[in-house]
Amino acid sequence: MEDDRNIWPPHIYLHNIALALNNRLPDEHDRSREVAFLSYGASHVVVTLKTFLEKTYAVRITSAVFDEFQHRHPFWPEHKERSELASMIALYKKSLPVPAVYAFDEDRDNLVGGTWTLQEYIQGYPLNRLLAHLSPEATRDAFLQLSQCMLQVFDIQLPRIGSLEITGSVEGVRNLSESDLDIRVGPLVTLKDLDNPCIVGRPANLGPWDDVREWLKSVAEGCMLYPSEPGTESPADEAYIERVKQIIDETPDSVLGGPLSVNGPWARDMWSLHNVIALVQDEKVIKLHFLDFEGMQSVPAFVRGQAPFLPDVSEDWLKVLLEFLLEHPGFRHAHEQGRTARHLLYLAEHAWVPDRGDARIKAFREGKWADKATLAG
Repeated sequence: MEDDRNIWPPHIYLHNIALALNNRLPDEHDRSREVAFLSYGASHVVVTLKTFLEKTYAVRITSAVFDEFQHRHPFWPEHKERSELASMIALYKKSLPVPAVYAFDEDRDNLVGGTWTLQEYIQGYPLNRLLAHLSPEATRDAFLQLSQCMLQVFDIQLPRIGSLEITGSVEGVRNLSESDLDIRVGPLVTLKDLDNPCIVGRPANLGPWDDVREWLKSVAEGCMLYPSEPGTESPADEAYIERVKQIIDETPDSVLGGPLSVNGPWARDMWSLHNVIALVQDEKVIKLHFLDFEGMQSVPAFVRGQAPFLPDVSEDWLKVLLEFLLEHPGFRHAHEQGRTARHLLYLAEHAWVPDRGDARIKAFREGKWADKATLAG
């Protein structure tokens, strides 16, 4: 129960999950023994699956948990779940501490009640729950470990702007993380502004993009915004949008090119501490794992060089985390030299909001603005 609401989707039955996964376990001779509720998010529920061979797995099932999600769900990109799967596998293959994925099914036969992923069960507790019980020294060490994982992801290079996808079928594959799948950058998975109650369709253009300027101009044109019911959307000023696109074209390569334009994976929620599972021993964090890759995108280094913002983390500890990140020369360059490019992205993101448009352009040209952590999509 959550706020006097039952968050469990009424059409999903634990017994059905056990039966559906019997033939999809990593060991073909294993069978389901016990299924139990574990956790949930805005768009999914998670159960544990224990087997007769004494194995424990986590099963994540996409489903309309809350009323507001029930409205949004039809407009999520059709490839959203497959993109998250591709992101997990790609990071696993780069030796990032993410769960191994064993099986994936879009549940077209409706055996479970939603697209599901069978993955490694990670022991530990969300880091945001543990921080209050750690000493300052142990907290500092935990943020050092977090920064090292962030920088490991920062060093991954991808060829285009978009989101990861798997080409080909994954049907019948028993250990996806260890398989030789073709993963590439495809259309963008955008979750931006899904709380709009008047959404009537999917974004017009989700890429992918080979050129950073074309991506920025798509942002300015509103191509990644969900269309709304006629009369409910904010009126766009086409002349102002054209001015922003002209500024994008006029911006020198020194601001948008070179190392700043190198693409790599980035997802804001991935670093939220409720998605970071910590294993603690002797009152110290000895291992971190990362669970949620919803909406992970491939974007330029100047975007990924933002100062980190984590909910429920004090400004002082965020500064400590940034200090660790800035020890990496590439991240320091993206952070310091990418400031103008990040504000150009901010200008593009708000091009469809004409109010104070002239003031935003003036501030951009004069460099009188704060470095706000923004990301289209």
